[in-house]
Amino acid sequence: MAKFDVFRTSEGWLALDCQSNSLSHLNTRLAVPLMPLANAPLPAARLNPRFVVDAQEVVMVTQFAAALPISELRHQLCRLDQHDYEISNALDMLISGF
Repeated sequence: MAKFDVFRTSEGWLALDCQSNSLSHLNTRLAVPLMPLANAPLPAARLNPRFVVDAQEVVMVTQFAAALPISELRHQLCRLDQHDYEISNALDMLISGF
């Protein structure tokens, strides 16, 4: 389990792990839902970057970030570490407003 891994939760939705790897000893991870574009709230610039996961365009719904138990993050699908700049910008926008 690593920062920017994408998981399918037990409920079937996609979760992007956004927690620092240096906190891997915790039993929760900060995760952000990745929703299909058609089901997501209207994307906002910087706050909601888009990615392709399993051949489907998804939106990072940063404003829905939450702590999830690691037991929910069982089925890793891919990594989005190549998008670290966009993901970090979205988290900065949520927390700092810029």
